[in-house]
Amino acid sequence: MITKWLHRFGIPSDAAYVAALASIAGSIVAWAWRNDENAPNAERLGIFIGLWAPTFMLIGNSLKSEEVAGREHGEELTGISRGLQQAVEPSARKIDDAVGNFMEQEKSGSRARSSA
Repeated sequence: MITKWLHRFGIPSDAAYVAALASIAGSIVAWAWRNDENAPNAERLGIFIGLWAPTFMLIGNSLKSEEVAGREHGEELTGISRGLQQAVEPSARKIDDAVGNFMEQEKSGSRARSSA
């Protein structure tokens, strides 16, 4: 239910994966910044923060399956995902056009070489 709600708001699965990596990094930082008088508390805090990573990974996997199911049914992207797609799409089109032009030049160049 939570993943369906997150999916409707357009939260991409990559956000959950980034949160998992941030949880791991935060755990290491919390553990590394411990001081001598509060070392056990810092270690417990590091463990506590590190335990969030599997939860975020599970949420990311659930969101990924929602994204795949939505694409299979022709569902449009919403929220943040749509904004990301709109930001990346012009660059992707330029790259596709450049690759297409390069491939056409290669084909015409190989034809000219084979006829010569």
